[in-house]
Amino acid sequence: YYHYYYYYSYPHSRRMAASGGHREVEIRNGACHIDEKDIPQPTWETCWCPWVPGGGDMRHRVYGVNKIESTKYTLLNFFPKNLYEQCMPWLKPANFYFICIAVLQSIGSVSTTQGKPTILMPLLFVIGVTMIKDWIEDSKRREQDRAANEAKYKVYRDGKWVDLQSQQILVGDFVLIPEDGRVPCDIFVLGSGAEAGDVVFVDTKDLDGETNLKPKSVPAFMLFQFPETKGNRNSVARFSLKLSCESPEDPAFTDMGEWSGQVHISNPKPNPETDVKGVPRSKFYVNMDNFILRTCVVRNTPWVIGMATYTGEQTKIRKNNAKNQDNLKIKTSQVFRHMNYGFATMGCLQLICCFFAAVMAGVYQARLKGNSQPWGDSWYLALDDSPFLAGFQRFFTWFIICKDFLPISLYVSLEMVQFCQAKFMDWDAAMAYKDEEGEWQFAAVQTSRLNEELAQVHYVFSDKTGTLTQNRMDFKKCVIGNAQYGTKTTTAGVVRQARLKNKDVAEALRRFKEDTASAKVHPFVEFDEKERVRLDEKKGGVQAQMIQEYFYALSLNNSVFPKLKKASKKRSKKDKRAVEENLQEMEVKHDFSDPRKDVPLQLDSSSPDEKALVYFAQYMGYEVYHRSEGNVTLKRTGLDGKQNARWFEHFEDICLIDFSSKRKRMTVIVSPKFGPDKGKLKIYCKGADSYVKALLRGSKTSVAEIERVQKHLSYTFQQLEGFGGESLRTLVVASATKERSWWFGDEKTGQGGWKDKWEAAYTAKGPTAKEDLEKIETAIEKDAEMDLIGATAIEDKLQDGVPEAIKSLLEASIKIWVLTGDNVATAINIGISCNLLEADMTRDGRLFVFDDFDKKVKDLEPREMKNPEFVEAVDAEVKKLNSSIETVVSRTEQKALAEGKTSQEANAAAKAKRKFLIDDCTNRVKRSFITQKKGRVLQSKLRAAMDQVPHLKAKFPGQPLGLALHGNVWKVLQHYQSTAVEGPLVVSPKSPRASPVETGKEQEDEHSLQYLFYTLARECKSVLGCRLEPKEKAEIVKMMQRREKVTTLAIGDGNNDTVMIKTAEIGVGIRGVEGTSAVSASDYVISQFRFLTRLILVHGRLNNRRICQLVYYIFYKTSIAVWSVLFFGFYSAFSGQFPYLDWMYQLHNIAFTAMPIIIFAIFDRDIEPPALESNPYIYVWSRGPILYGFHKLLEWAIFAFLHAVICFFIPWYSFEVTSPESSGQSFGFQSTMLVVYCCVVVVTNQKLAFYAAHWNWAWHLFFWGSIAILFIAILVFSTSTLFAIGGIDYYYVGFRLFSMARFWMTLILTCGLACMLDYSRAVWVHFYPDRTRVFIEAMHLGKPVFDPDAVTVEDLKSAKSADARHNRYMGSNFSFTPNVRDAYSKKNSINA
Repeated sequence: YYHYYYYYSYPHSRRMAASGGHREVEIRNGACHIDEKDIPQPTWETCWCPWVPGGGDMRHRVYGVNKIESTKYTLLNFFPKNLYEQCMPWLKPANFYFICIAVLQSIGSVSTTQGKPTILMPLLFVIGVTMIKDWIEDSKRREQDRAANEAKYKVYRDGKWVDLQSQQILVGDFVLIPEDGRVPCDIFVLGSGAEAGDVVFVDTKDLDGETNLKPKSVPAFMLFQFPETKGNRNSVARFSLKLSCESPEDPAFTDMGEWSGQVHISNPKPNPETDVKGVPRSKFYVNMDNFILRTCVVRNTPWVIGMATYTGEQTKIRKNNAKNQDNLKIKTSQVFRHMNYGFATMGCLQLICCFFAAVMAGVYQARLKGNSQPWGDSWYLALDDSPFLAGFQRFFTWFIICKDFLPISLYVSLEMVQFCQAKFMDWDAAMAYKDEEGEWQFAAVQTSRLNEELAQVHYVFSDKTGTLTQNRMDFKKCVIGNAQYGTKTTTAGVVRQARLKNKDVAEALRRFKEDTASAKVHPFVEFDEKERVRLDEKKGGVQAQMIQEYFYALSLNNSVFPKLKKASKKRSKKDKRAVEENLQEMEVKHDFSDPRKDVPLQLDSSSPDEKALVYFAQYMGYEVYHRSEGNVTLKRTGLDGKQNARWFEHFEDICLIDFSSKRKRMTVIVSPKFGPDKGKLKIYCKGADSYVKALLRGSKTSVAEIERVQKHLSYTFQQLEGFGGESLRTLVVASATKERSWWFGDEKTGQGGWKDKWEAAYTAKGPTAKEDLEKIETAIEKDAEMDLIGATAIEDKLQDGVPEAIKSLLEASIKIWVLTGDNVATAINIGISCNLLEADMTRDGRLFVFDDFDKKVKDLEPREMKNPEFVEAVDAEVKKLNSSIETVVSRTEQKALAEGKTSQEANAAAKAKRKFLIDDCTNRVKRSFITQKKGRVLQSKLRAAMDQVPHLKAKFPGQPLGLALHGNVWKVLQHYQSTAVEGPLVVSPKSPRASPVETGKEQEDEHSLQYLFYTLARECKSVLGCRLEPKEKAEIVKMMQRREKVTTLAIGDGNNDTVMIKTAEIGVGIRGVEGTSAVSASDYVISQFRFLTRLILVHGRLNNRRICQLVYYIFYKTSIAVWSVLFFGFYSAFSGQFPYLDWMYQLHNIAFTAMPIIIFAIFDRDIEPPALESNPYIYVWSRGPILYGFHKLLEWAIFAFLHAVICFFIPWYSFEVTSPESSGQSFGFQSTMLVVYCCVVVVTNQKLAFYAAHWNWAWHLFFWGSIAILFIAILVFSTSTLFAIGGIDYYYVGFRLFSMARFWMTLILTCGLACMLDYSRAVWVHFYPDRTRVFIEAMHLGKPVFDPDAVTVEDLKSAKSADARHNRYMGSNFSFTPNVRDAYSKKNSINA
């Protein structure tokens, strides 16, 4: 049922403005309550609103409905809107151009078709096909919208659960979503059917592409305030609360990973843990952990209840999609862009020809008017119009005739060919991969308009994890205290050692796989010293304590939610009550039997690294057994490993500071409920070595303690270097112990803890809220003063074929940059293992390494802070912000007085605030000076490296150079991307980072620090970027795009690679275990990195050649027909008389010349794919403006003109000047021009045959078939006068022509002479071959092939012998190629 309501278009904006930009949803006894003042008045705008029980519910006017519309059209507006989109010049200029031609054809005084717009036939065909395609696509979207809007859900209305459609859900409704059900709107989680009633697992694959399940939770305060609703979906009527959250109109609302709000409980219950001074807490904070977005799917949870918070077009995903659509970057190929330049060039040629014809027509009329010779006897042909007006009219007439200089068929043919090319790429069996489940995964083309751009790649930017590696982690080794455990080596280590010792890599890998076939002792674990770790733990002492802390850190510092495997769900229901009873007894007795001892647990995590760590902890007897809101339970196994020696340990989960690509670490704060540390706080941190090292405690209580810690630190990082040599992924683990007052504060002393500061920053709003939260989290971690425990080492095996693929790409002169988050040592060893770097690069000094800055560079020394320049900068900063400081200090003092504090206390607060602000100014200036200091150090290193480049090239000729840089180095380079290090710095109060003084628009300074780096990187064949954030990867790609102006390709498999993939001209996504986000953002999809070589070297090169020939051939075939008409103008006084039957002329691009070029552009190949793959150096021969460019357009235009001369004048003088009949009767221009047209069509197809290298059955069929259709069409048009148009009638002309020997002789002579031009070109190519021609000749003759670019003087000397000539084929006249000519010059200079 539907009612017709008056509906305000954006009702939320009015209410949000009144409520300070926030959305408020109030629930009273399970029902949404709205004040009448919040209901907007109806306007003239109307919409269909779904009927809901209780007609007085006006929530749809306040918040909108949950109906989505993805369609562009409706039944009423489809035709006018689609027609408008296809005909407007700024949307479809080609269609608009031909509409103008149709208008001119309709004007009788200038038309060549008696006022009939014959161009409409092909134009309407193109528009109609596009309309049908758009309608089909829109119908699919409409069907998807209908299915989503009409999906049934349980909704709580009027005290009961009712079945409603998704589009009938309103804000404030309680929605029940079963397991495997899709969430219909953005909901705030209120209840769960899980065991503890507090956890929900959701699948976000359709949202962010990640395949791992994400845990969401019911807020702990909701379970406390409304305990009767726990696990009971029929008690939602007890809910009474008000939710305040961000408005959908907030600019930051589109951030899919951020959401926060406040929940107000009207009559809160007292809770000693959260009450403040005995007053029950009524305001609670909620965040993204309690919020589920639309399109998520509930998994492994019986049901979930959520309150609809945002509906319909106001949901986060819909807002985000609309924003991304506005910022969508349309990628086009270089050939396509040059094709547009070709259109502009041919358009200018068209105007020149039209102007020439108009002038000639005016001159002709002027001479007729003046009765002058030689037209004096033709006075009756003079028009009544003036010569100027006649010439003006003829200009438009010839504009119609010359319209085919801009071929309408080019866009249609191009799209058709690119679509077919994409399908054959999808079906390529050589790029198919059989996954572990036995299913075949094929490549997928998502942007076919870039097929030819694959042949223009100069740089490949690649992620490492999941792209070069399998992203399937296995725990190998670890460091705990002063001991290193684990002896297993890695695949990358074996490859590296084999390359260093010049051994057979394949044989070394085969032996390694045989030796490690049964190395896995546990899921995701290949660790062989478990007993040694257990033995050290039994011994006791400091090492035993560190081992326990190490495994507590691995098992507690994660976001893993354990769950029963699907096969054990029935067992879980049976054991549920026993488990809950035992968990309640933990604080008193934690040594009891496990009710699930025979039930396997599955540990799911959003990170493969984290999964390997928790499974290793499980293997070592520290299993994550149960996790709920605010609680974590571990199941411990005794040191003897016996089944009966097991117990539980319970922890209070206080705070989790999650991992991010910028922080590169994860910290958890827990409190044990057992043992000597009961009631205290344990802080565990794990992360990248350099990021955790900055948080470690710097001072100890005794000299002996300092020495021990320093020794431990030195030993750990020494082992990390060894792990890096084996290409292991490493993390550092640290811990600290604190009193509860450190976090919660001390009520006795009134001293606050970190909790209030963290919650305030966590729930804050504003443009700097995220940065402020990161500052607080960093301050918390630093204040914890953690101690180093150890490190982890995980192997991520290389994919099959990666070394060979990288070697082929490098041989194809493609530079490869691997951008990863690993440390420099690990990245370098991975580079050596996968052929990115040569094994002796480090030894020879050919690898430039820019690692992280030293500790001295990262800070200012005391003497530097006493420098007058620094002091003056601080004074200037304080002086500049003095007025703002005084304002803030005054407000602080007034606020203190308003709170009832004494004037002395208020004055003290004001002084503390002033000191804080001045210290903040000092720190900003300090950071700016540190940045400048880093810049100077980096600048000296870069200049020193640049000085070494010429010496290295001279010492190691022909050997590549490499470069590796740390993410912190890139931050400094990005800071000085347009200026040099020298010069004054301006410190911005809004940003902690100093920015160089800039005048006007940012310019590329050749003396800037980033330009120095670019100059060095350009000399290197391969570059490694380490510890990089996703944003920084995209910045590097942009730098090379901006400075090199060449095509870049980015490839990755994870969500952190999407920005890089979208930034590059070509994006390639790999199907991996990290989800489909990279696949969704990419232009091409493959399953393994090794398929990239076939994608680029084979499909890219072949498609580039095909598309280039397609573009120029279509320009050629339309131009030759137009030139023949222009030549006829010399014999028709440029009157605009069209010499061809218009039906025949319209079929020129549809039937007579259309299919051969399409078949050519789909199937033709000059070199077979295996040869292209085995000889990668061929790729560079067609890269760049070699097969396209103005020189190619000019070449084809000249051939079109010359062929038109031959095709017109030979038949003209054969038939029109001399009579072909014995009677001597004139043959007529219609019949003569039909002979010309036959020659034009045959020569046009014949021209393509000279370029075809692969003649298959399809090529033969359409080549000969197109010529046959020409003659069949002539016979058809010769059968009746019904086809006559524009004064041209072919009745019986075809039959008479085909019966004449002169016609066939003329056709053969014309085609033969035209063929001689193409043959002359072929002879020139034969005697002056390029590198591709030489390669093809060698392949056909069965000779060994080689790269001419690599030819040396020794090769030329040895080529004189007979044996050498058999070994290397030099081509028919190879000495004329540029490469060998340069080599001969080099040889002569050496001899001289």
